[in-house]
Amino acid sequence: MGTPKKVAILTNYPLDATRISSGIATVAYHLVAGLRQYDDLDIHVIHCHSEIPHSRTLVDGNLTVCYLSEPRRRVVPSEVAGLNRVVRILRQLKPDVVNAHTGAYAVAGLRAGFPTIYTVHSLAYKHHKQMAIVRSAFDRLGLLLDARLERCAVRGVQDIIAVSSSVITEYRRFSDAVFHRIENPVSEDFFAVTSGEKPGRLIYLGVVSEEKGVLTLLKALKVAVQSIPSAHLHIAGQIRDEKYYRVLVDYVHANGLEEKVRFLGLLDKAAVLREYAECEMLVLPSRQENSPMVIREAMAAGKPVIATRVGGIGDLVRDGKTGFVIDVDDVESLADRMVELLRRPDLRAGMGKMARLEAASRFRLDQVAERYRVVYLAVAERSRPVAENLTIDAGRSTLVGANQ
Repeated sequence: MGTPKKVAILTNYPLDATRISSGIATVAYHLVAGLRQYDDLDIHVIHCHSEIPHSRTLVDGNLTVCYLSEPRRRVVPSEVAGLNRVVRILRQLKPDVVNAHTGAYAVAGLRAGFPTIYTVHSLAYKHHKQMAIVRSAFDRLGLLLDARLERCAVRGVQDIIAVSSSVITEYRRFSDAVFHRIENPVSEDFFAVTSGEKPGRLIYLGVVSEEKGVLTLLKALKVAVQSIPSAHLHIAGQIRDEKYYRVLVDYVHANGLEEKVRFLGLLDKAAVLREYAECEMLVLPSRQENSPMVIREAMAAGKPVIATRVGGIGDLVRDGKTGFVIDVDDVESLADRMVELLRRPDLRAGMGKMARLEAASRFRLDQVAERYRVVYLAVAERSRPVAENLTIDAGRSTLVGANQ
C-alpha cells in the first residue's frame, strides 16, 4: 500500500461525543468513525468556533482533531472570522483533498488552494425566508453571510456531495461541479433500538426554534388529545430562542397541556436512544429543512415519521409507507395523522418495519464511509487547480471570487 491520502475534513465537530447539539456535528462524528477504518486515509478534522473553550489538537492513530477557539464576536460570526486561521493551517498541513461541511469552510479550502469537496447539508441561500422570524440583527447577519458563502462555495468547488436530491435540484443551475449523491450515516446504535412503546408517546427531536414549527405541533397535540386522551409529547433539543420558548410554555399553560408536554432539553445519546425506544412516532413539523438526521435515526430505530413537505424530506419519508408527509403549518392534517397512527398499532408497526429496512439499505455507516472514500481518492488523483483568490470583506458582508 502506498502513502495514505491526507484528508482534511472541515466541519462542526463535537467536543463531547455523548451530547451533540447539531445535525452536522452528528454526521461528522459518525462519518469520521467510519473513515478511520481505512488504512489508506489519514484523517485531519478542523473545527473553528467560539463554542470551543481553548484551542487544542488531539491525535489518535490515523485521526487528528484540531479545535480552534475563536473569541465571541458581535459583528462577524466566529466561523467567518476564523477563516484565515483555517487557511493557514491547511497550507501547513498540505492535504491531498479537503472535505468541507459548511460554505465558510469550503471557501477556506478553496482559498488555501487545495482540491475541495463541499458536502451541502442545508440550502443556506433560502434562509432569507427566515428573516421575518429572526429577531437578532447578529443572527440576521449570520444568515446573510451563510448564504453568500454558500453561493461562492458552490460556484468555486468542482465536487459537491449532495445529502438529498433537493441539493442537486437547487444548486445545479449555480454550479458546473460534479454532484455525488451520498446519504448521511446513522450510528449502528439506532438500528439496535428495541421498541418499548409508551402508549400515546410522541417525540420531537431538534432545536427549539420558530423555523422548526414547534408551536404548530403543540396546536395539533391539543386537537389530538380530544380523540386520544393518552397522547402526550416529549420535546427534546437545545432551546435556540428563549423568547419563542416562552411562547411555547405560555401556550401549554393557557391550553391546559401541562400534563401532556415535557421539555427535556438537550439529551445525551443514551437518553435519545431511550426516547426512540419509548415513542410511538417521531413528529417533525419544520418550516425549513434540508435532510434531517433525526428522520434517519427514527427510521433506523423502526419508528414511523410525520414530517412536513420541505427540503429533502420527501427523499426520506415515503408518504403512506414509512410515515406521512404534510404541508407546513397545517395543524388539522398534522393532528389527523397523529391520531391515525396512535389509533392503529398495526399501521405503526408496518411503517416502522419498512422504515428500518429502508434505513438499513441507505444509511449504514460502512456503506456511507466507503462512498466518501471513493470520492476522496478520485478527487485526490485528478487534483485540478482550484480558485485561490477568494476574499471576504466581512464588514460589507460581500464575497469576491474567481467564479462569481
